[in-house]
Amino acid sequence: MNTYQESFRLQKINEAILPVLCADQLTDGLGTKTDTLKLFKAPKALSKESVNAYAASGLTYKAKVVVKSADHFDVEYIPKIAKKNAEDCHGFRHRIFSKHASLAMMLANGYKRLEKFAGYVEANKRLRCADEVLTLKDIRLSVDDIEICQIADDKSRHCLLKVNAQELTYQTYQTLAAYVASYSLAAPKLDDDKYTLVTVRKPQETQMLISALTGALNRMADTVWWRRQLRKKQFSVIEQLARDLRLVHKKASPYLSDFSVSAKRERKAANEAMMSKMYILNEGQDPFGDVDTLQDVVSRSSTSGKQQAAELMVRIRGTEDLAKMNGHSCEFYTFSAPSRFHSVLATGYPNKKYDGSSARDAQAYFNNIWKLARARFSKADLKPYGFRVVEPHHDGCPHWHMLLFMQKGQAKLVRKILKELCMRDTPEEVRTYTTRFKPVYIDPNKGSAAGYIAKYITKAVNGANVKEIIDPASGEIRIAPADAAERARFWASINNIRQFESIGLPSVTVWRQMRKLGKGLAGKCEVANAVNTHVDLVGSYALEKVREAADSSDWAAFCLAMGGVQIKRKDQVVRIHYQIPDIVDMITGEVSRIEGESPYFQTKYGDIPKGRTLGVAWDSVVIITRRAGLEVVSERGLKARQTIMRGACEFIDDWLERDLFLRPTDEEMWFLNECMIEDKLNRCFYMDAEALDSAFSNDEVMSLDLCH
Repeated sequence: MNTYQESFRLQKINEAILPVLCADQLTDGLGTKTDTLKLFKAPKALSKESVNAYAASGLTYKAKVVVKSADHFDVEYIPKIAKKNAEDCHGFRHRIFSKHASLAMMLANGYKRLEKFAGYVEANKRLRCADEVLTLKDIRLSVDDIEICQIADDKSRHCLLKVNAQELTYQTYQTLAAYVASYSLAAPKLDDDKYTLVTVRKPQETQMLISALTGALNRMADTVWWRRQLRKKQFSVIEQLARDLRLVHKKASPYLSDFSVSAKRERKAANEAMMSKMYILNEGQDPFGDVDTLQDVVSRSSTSGKQQAAELMVRIRGTEDLAKMNGHSCEFYTFSAPSRFHSVLATGYPNKKYDGSSARDAQAYFNNIWKLARARFSKADLKPYGFRVVEPHHDGCPHWHMLLFMQKGQAKLVRKILKELCMRDTPEEVRTYTTRFKPVYIDPNKGSAAGYIAKYITKAVNGANVKEIIDPASGEIRIAPADAAERARFWASINNIRQFESIGLPSVTVWRQMRKLGKGLAGKCEVANAVNTHVDLVGSYALEKVREAADSSDWAAFCLAMGGVQIKRKDQVVRIHYQIPDIVDMITGEVSRIEGESPYFQTKYGDIPKGRTLGVAWDSVVIITRRAGLEVVSERGLKARQTIMRGACEFIDDWLERDLFLRPTDEEMWFLNECMIEDKLNRCFYMDAEALDSAFSNDEVMSLDLCH
């Protein structure tokens, strides 16, 4: 065994032993020592017998009186457990700590906290439940990511052998789906009726069913699919466990557990390191030029912190300008969940009303309120529009902030509807409705709506320009704003919660795809080519108005060009064009578009994708914004291409030196220049087809690029 292997072995031993030893020391003696029960300052009023009877009335403890001075005495209790049971209790904790060594300190802290507030019996019960949820048959969710990958390899191999041993049938799918479900994971969904009911189907329908079945089986036999499912399950289970143990709050670990924060940071660092070694090459791009890494592209995307915050503020400011044009008023609402969703009180003490609900359960509660509210708005002909922001409380329970614009005079009815819906659940536990629903009127004379919501945007994205973090329920949280923003993003990712969402506004995907067409004249030429008109005449087209508004970052003009607010997606001027599996003619069975020949038409699992954004559509005009040609190569692959290009350049230089390279003569170059017609207005060149009559056998009209 070499030095590296020995060091790695010792590191693994330390990681498995040291946390367990620390956890045993932290919980040593809990549940076996005597604690002060109550202090009586009037000993003459109570006899020793009455005190013992009072203390023993619960049939859980035996009590004794300890006289400390002449004027008072203490009553101490001893849990009724034998010495053997106490040793078993310590051994019980040690077995669980050893089994989940990476979480031993988290479990020990939770056990100590529960023993303090609920007693050792309840603490043992919770620890046993923690062991159960962390164990999925032969899988322990407390292992590190390396072991998660190894487990995924084993499970995918098991499914692959099943698929190879049996045919691609629905029975095979049911067998593998049951195997996946035995680990509390969700198998790929299929429509059972289509595979069990005997009906007459067209050939193309049968092919679609076979494709979906193939994709489902290949997913369950793929190690990457198992990794994603296991990681998702690991994060959700451990995060909910930390909330159940009352370890997520402002005095310990705000928003989410320290384990999840550390694991997410490691995954993010590993992903960034991997993407920094991958390069993006356009079709025909020189590998010796400036080549962007995949990490550079991601940092410039709309999902990065600064870009996301900037885009949100542009949209909010544009929506506010649009509301001012129409004379609409603005309201800001805050929704808070009932007490049963909160695991810890604002003081840091455990909440006795907490029923074990997760953050996703609370999010579903808010979604249901908003669904009922939209139904009532529709009946009352109310059409509010704006934005919604989701933030976590200090204990990981979500709450909503909504910035809504509406016609003047409608705010009173909107408030009434939302107030009634928010107070439906356990109204007796709050003194005032503002605990659940807090409305604020945005006075334009005092400030702007964008300025009011800006702090919530930055606090949830990157923490920039925020001095302190204030929780609406528990007050100030002592944490750096950047760390709070990082934790909020990790929290949203783990719980699969969308932090920001627009309400009643045009599609932001159209906005982003339009901005991909190019800036200024380049984008204008793309639209001119699509509608087959002159570049100077394209400004009157609705498609160009939408593109120009998006290119100039004018969200208000973009909304007007798209048809206004509260317009259904199908009625908006420009829509997203998807690469969808409708290319098979249901009558003839023939492929009606060339998309079926694209390598992107199938997923890597062999089934047809549900819908991939391909471009934008206006009436019958389609502009492709996501063109093929981009290629992701590794650092080694890029160097190999550079080596090949150097060799090719050396060959070409050698040919030129020996006049082996075919070059046009001076007469041929003069002839080609005479055939070229320059168009200075459109800054392009045309080829005189009549002068090249030898190259054309008929009078076929060539399709010309109107801008290039």
